[in-house]
Amino acid sequence: MVETQPAGAQKVSSEDSTAASSLIRWGGPAAVLGGVVFLLANILPVTNGMHEALWGAGFALVLVGITGVYLHLRRSGRIGLSGTVGFYMYVIAFVVPTILSLGGLLNLWGARWTDAGGGVQELTTLLGSALFGVAILRAGVGPLMGGAWLLIAGVITEVGAIAAMVVSGFTLGQWVWTVPTVVFVLGWVWLGYGLWSESGAPAAGRPSRVS
Repeated sequence: MVETQPAGAQKVSSEDSTAASSLIRWGGPAAVLGGVVFLLANILPVTNGMHEALWGAGFALVLVGITGVYLHLRRSGRIGLSGTVGFYMYVIAFVVPTILSLGGLLNLWGARWTDAGGGVQELTTLLGSALFGVAILRAGVGPLMGGAWLLIAGVITEVGAIAAMVVSGFTLGQWVWTVPTVVFVLGWVWLGYGLWSESGAPAAGRPSRVS
């Protein structure tokens, strides 16, 4: 006996698949653009009026890109538990600063909120990057592996920067965060480009039908 799904269930499933395909398709460009925007935000001084807007926009765009990578790997069954946990940690780490940036622009929260959540957000980002990067390497998706190595390298350089600040008694300038920031941005951009090429590969590589 063959069981058929209700028409409504099939429609919802089709809509979910379409939404996931759109996120995968646009996740690549979003990650690339988000990385560039985030880098620009970190170049601008904090006193610049565009700093918070670019910072929040960069995180939001990168989150779209990371979601696209996650859905792409989940669709192929290669994400694993560590990748899923890493992805959700990324979601928490990226959504919070985006909301706080919006709150700062609208004068809803003071700087104390941003400072208080900074340590938790940074720790969540580091753990999420490490888990997500390892999951991508284990999945063995060629175009994404370079970005995964950069995410892991970003974690290592960030920990090194934190250690250097502690040893120096927090006397080092903000320049100490430049290397990990650039490495993370390059990782996001690489993942975005890799997803872009990977998601377009089946269509490009599919042989044409001969009638």
